Amino acid sequence: MWGARVVIPKTFQGHILDELHWEHPGMYSMKALARSYVWWPKLDADIESNVRACAICQRVRATPTKLLLHPWIYPKHPFQRVHIDFCEDKKQHFLILVDSYSKWVEVKPMKITTVDKTLDELRLIFA
Repeated sequence: MWGARVVIPKTFQGHILDELHWEHPGMYSMKALARSYVWWPKLDADIESNVRACAICQRVRATPTKLLLHPWIYPKHPFQRVHIDFCEDKKQHFLILVDSYSKWVEVKPMKITTVDKTLDELRLIFA
């Protein structure tokens, strides 16, 4: 036993996977059911490979919802839209700001990346 679950030896793992997969419940339902009753190393990976190898499961699986692309509106003026991110190089942090209109890049080294310090740097840039 492993907690409240039965540890399944390698020789019986295939049989247990077949039992869990009997009605093709899908990957998430199989994992939930297996986690309630059985355990062995790499159980989740075995379930995933079992479901991916099943033609029926692949044919009836839910397809991702198709979303329309919504591109952002191109700015009409400099600094109307900016992109901001942090990067790290050799334990030194940098605040990077790119203006979407002009592609102007501002790079500010920062010792502390808290919200207050970030806002202080942004105020200096926008001033």
